[in-house]
Amino acid sequence: MRRSRAPLPLLFLAVPLLGCASGPTSGAGTPRDPELITLAEIEASQARTAYEIVQQLRPSWMTRHRGARSFSTSEQDYTRVVVDDMAPREFAHLSEIPRDALLELRFLSAREATLLYGTGFNEGIIKVKTRR
Repeated sequence: MRRSRAPLPLLFLAVPLLGCASGPTSGAGTPRDPELITLAEIEASQARTAYEIVQQLRPSWMTRHRGARSFSTSEQDYTRVVVDDMAPREFAHLSEIPRDALLELRFLSAREATLLYGTGFNEGIIKVKTRR
């Protein structure tokens, strides 16, 4: 009587799938986190400010995620900025932060922002870590 072997074809099918990365990649070929701009990405950028870095590397962070409002639009309907866990500021504050001062930038969804900072961040927060 002949024994059946382990399903080898399944092993061969899994190998190519492990090597496939969906989405954008960093320069090293590793998958890029869409919610994080790393120090390596910052240093590789030719941008001068945090605003330009976001504009070049993650422009989706700059747009409103919920679309147009039918009622009055307030400042809370736009992505806000938190630098080194200080009080949230306007998005334009990114243009005042030089590239050389940055360690990383991370986008937090409205849900994550609410958990960390309370209500009023309908479009999320860009959390900036500097080299203090």
